[in-house]
This record gives sequence, C-alpha cells and structure tokens, in this order.
Amino acid sequence: MHLSLTVALVPPAAMVPPAARPPSRVVCSGAAYDYCIQSLGCTAEAAGKAERRLLPDIAERLTRTQIDYKCDWLQSSLDLSDAELKKVVLGRPSLLGYSVEKNMAPTLDWLQKRLDLGDAQLRKLVVKQPPLLGYSVEDNMAPTLDWLQRRLGLDAAQLRKMVLQNPQLLGLSVEDKIEPNLDWLQTRLDLDDAQLKNRVLKMPALLSYSVEDNMEPKLDWLQTRFHLDDAGLRKTVLRLPAVLGYSIEDNLAPTLDWLQSRLDLNETELKRMIIAFPSLFGYRVEGNMEPKLCFCEEELGLSASEVRASIVSDPSRLGRSLKKRYRPRLEVCRAVGADVSIVLRGASQTDAAFCKRVGVPLEALRAAQENV
Repeated sequence: MHLSLTVALVPPAAMVPPAARPPSRVVCSGAAYDYCIQSLGCTAEAAGKAERRLLPDIAERLTRTQIDYKCDWLQSSLDLSDAELKKVVLGRPSLLGYSVEKNMAPTLDWLQKRLDLGDAQLRKLVVKQPPLLGYSVEDNMAPTLDWLQRRLGLDAAQLRKMVLQNPQLLGLSVEDKIEPNLDWLQTRLDLDDAQLKNRVLKMPALLSYSVEDNMEPKLDWLQTRFHLDDAGLRKTVLRLPAVLGYSIEDNLAPTLDWLQSRLDLNETELKRMIIAFPSLFGYRVEGNMEPKLCFCEEELGLSASEVRASIVSDPSRLGRSLKKRYRPRLEVCRAVGADVSIVLRGASQTDAAFCKRVGVPLEALRAAQENV
C-alpha cells in the first residue's frame, strides 16, 4: 500500500511541538544544533558539523518548532526508526530547511509512483541516499530516469532495481556523467547494447565512477599485468564488472601477489585462473581463501601439491562456502567412511548429486549444514 505523503499536511505555523519531543533548554544558539543534540542524540561535534552545512541565513531563521514538524513528518511518513532519522538528517542537514509541502512530500510521492516502490523500498532509498530529498524532479530525476530507460532499454522492474542498488544515480547529470560513462564503456570494451545493459544492471555504480581516475587506469593495469588482448580484457570485465570498483593498491595487486606466492603459480597459471574465475579478485585472503586452503590441507589431509593442482584446475573451488559446503560434506563423509578427498573434488556438485555419490541420504547433509 503506497504512502500518502501529500494528504492531511498541517502547515508548520499551526503545528506545536509533538508531545514526544517537548521543547527543552537550548544548548546552543542554533535550533538545528539544539535539535541534533536533544532529539537525535548527536555529539556536539556532529551537531556543529550538521549546522555548519546549512546556509547561514537558513540556520539563523530556523526555529525548533519548524524542525520538529519537518522531522516528525519525515519519520512518520517513512516509518523511520530513531537511528534511521538520525542518519537521514546528518546525511542531508539541509533538509531541515526544506518545505514539507513544496519539496519533500512531492519528491517522495513522485519517486514512489515513478518507480512503483513499496513503503519499505522508499524508506530504504531515502536512508541510503538522503540527498535525494533535495533533488529536483523536473530538472534532474525525471529526465535522468527517462533517458536511462530509453538508452538501455530498461523495463520498469529493471529501472527500479538499478535505482535501489545505486540511488546516487538520481543525482547524476546525464550529459556530464552518465552518457559519457556509457559511451566510454561501450567503446573501450567493444560491447553491444545488450552487453552494456547487462553490465550496468549487474553493477549500476559504473554510472558514477570516474573514467579518468578509476575505470581507465584499472583496465590499463589489468591488461598490462596479464598481457591481455582486448578480447581477454573484455571477457574478464564481462564476467566480473565489479572489478572496476576494486582498488589496485588495496585489493587487486595484493590478492594476485598472495595467490601467486601461496600456490606457487607461474604467470601463465595465474592468468588462466583469473580469466577462468575473476571473482577471485573480490575474495578476502585472511577471511576467505587462506582458511579454505588450510582446511584442505589440515582437515582433508591433502598435500600442498594436491591442493594446488585442484585449485589451479578449477579455481571456483575457492568460491565455495567453507561453512555451508565443505565442512558439512566432510562430516557426512566421515560418518560413512567415505574418501574425504571427494569433498574438494566434488565441490561443484549439487548437494543431491554429492549425497548420491557418497551414498548418504540428503537429509543427513541437511542436518550437518544446520549444525555447523
């Protein structure tokens, strides 16, 4: 059921401070500072920072009654928790100067109708991107969404999914950001329209990345590091568009160095693994890959060379869950005296196929998964 955001709004002048938030001693000359301290529970530093982000004339003109009215309306209309309201206000302090009737209610009404959002989806959108409360519908959001839908051939569900995943795009300029990014991606990776659409749907953040400071240097680094031709680079990015969001210094380079050292890989083996399974770029070493390799060596009793050969031949084995796949399967293998090496060799098998191969009922594996 849609929110009714523009119905039964009482003009601020007629409002009195809600009983839930009675006026109290002002702790600073600014009403915004006072509200952040008393009602939101902010530190003095956070409250001061929020008030400084207001235009001076707005900060001086605002009264506590006006702020209470706007924030109580926002909280009740979106069913925000106190923590969510605090996040929204600190994320966009200028909303304290907005008009409910002229700005916030029409904006939220339009968004909900344009994207066919449920109440929970609208709340999530505002909490993730508080600045959207100040975006212009006519000058920004409406033309941006209309253009995106035409350019990528999106249906209503796809457009809604993109916005929910990356609400920042509501504030992006088509001419200065979105269109140049799409054109560059399509040309640089030689993508047809369908491929471009699929990449953006999988990772809408691509629309907001900087070409010069982010995407271009990353593709150049990947191509140089692995001696990839354009086809190889294209294949890698098509399989893992998220690679364009990773840091070279903090993620890509250290991950590759660790894999090469840990598994004693030559350049050809490393390149083959990454092209076959680019998701390796996104896995943490300490919390993901290293524990799995140790599990194979210590609990499955495989030698380092056996583990190496298995991972090199099928790097997706590093993508299987230690908790939900490897450990429960080891438990049922031990229970029936089966060869535990099948846990790694059969990692890609479905649970049903694995149980049939080992000779245990599927229910036994399900019980082990629940108990891990």
